[in-house]
Amino acid sequence: MSPSAQLTSEQLKEIIDNEMKTDQGAREVQEQVEDGEEDLDPENTSSVLNTVLNTINHEFEHKCLDEAVRLLNAHPIRQSTDDRVPGHKYSIPGLPGTKFLAHQVWAIWFIVRRWVWDADMPGALVADEMGLGKTFTSVAAAIICKLLTEKVVMGLPLSILWGNTLPEWVDMVQNDFPGIIGEEREWCPLRRQNSVPRRLIDIQKTPPQGHPALTSALEPILVVTMPRVAETFKSVIDEMTFATDFKLINLLHAENVNLTHEDLNTSLDKPENRWNIHLVSYDTLTSRAKPSSNGQLSYCSWSFGIFDESHRYKTKNSVGW
Repeated sequence: MSPSAQLTSEQLKEIIDNEMKTDQGAREVQEQVEDGEEDLDPENTSSVLNTVLNTINHEFEHKCLDEAVRLLNAHPIRQSTDDRVPGHKYSIPGLPGTKFLAHQVWAIWFIVRRWVWDADMPGALVADEMGLGKTFTSVAAAIICKLLTEKVVMGLPLSILWGNTLPEWVDMVQNDFPGIIGEEREWCPLRRQNSVPRRLIDIQKTPPQGHPALTSALEPILVVTMPRVAETFKSVIDEMTFATDFKLINLLHAENVNLTHEDLNTSLDKPENRWNIHLVSYDTLTSRAKPSSNGQLSYCSWSFGIFDESHRYKTKNSVGW
């Protein structure tokens, strides 16, 4: 039995009344009821919950989501009649044919923002409830970060920098963002003492031998998961990378068991490898990195890593940030 089903209608009403005292979004529910816009049945638990959830989602999409949509250059998609998942959908440049729900767009932007501006942090933790698309979100965020690195190396404008190139953005920072006033000043990087995205600055520095393909941030993406869910990752990656330059290399397949860093790393001879996504299990990664296995993966380099169910592999030697 779910928690909501265990509550009586009186208990649920008391909880909502308490929330209404402090939460503006919840107060709007009361206003809608008083105006006759919503018909709440105190005996119907789902009626009350649906109204509250709809109001929360409305507030989210009009406040929190604006930044993510703008800076990822996401575009709303018209709802199709055969769409099995309700809710507003968005497309993001670089991922053609892929639809994202509002909470996924925000989660992607959260990861991208942390990676770009929080250079001292090792990454981001995605801990959504089951069924909300953590796999989908994580793969998309890694791909978008890869696309950002490519644009930085090529000197192209970035949507996350309000359509400026990295040198243009640095110049804006040094001049205290001329022309940006009012509510736009509330945007996160503008409020920080150091608004320069150091991670991108490091990528832009001249790579070894002056070749972009040798920049570490342009190495392949690594996805580490458990064998029982590897097929789920494969399906998501195949769907998301369709009609793109990205290519899945499943290191769990027997045909790829003898691949080494010379086959997998990006190099002058294999610049296309930077678009590869390597899928492997924790056990396979560990065993193939040992000297006894000839260390096929010992010298591999990756730009971004997705570690599924990583909490299962925490030990006494794990380091927390």
